[in-house]
Amino acid sequence: MRAGMKTVYLFLGLSAASLIVMIVVDSLLGPKAEFLNAYSVIERMLGRTPSAGESLVARKLGPVAEFGLVMIANLVIGGILTAAVRLFPTR
Repeated sequence: MRAGMKTVYLFLGLSAASLIVMIVVDSLLGPKAEFLNAYSVIERMLGRTPSAGESLVARKLGPVAEFGLVMIANLVIGGILTAAVRLFPTR
């Protein structure tokens, strides 16, 4: 497999891991996650009313913008982690 494809898979995997961690932390925090709540986004996507209520971003910008910010934040985190892994090779 080419190095470029490995980097893409690493980026996508780390972004997904970041999203999963964010969802777990937000579900544990519940309504205390006031600014941006990834768990509320998932609940809305499943057609449920969020148990934690709307986050600040959802109130100010709407649920679509909240979804976009969650995805962008996790892609940025995935990019930073990918750069860190590539910067410090293990071999």
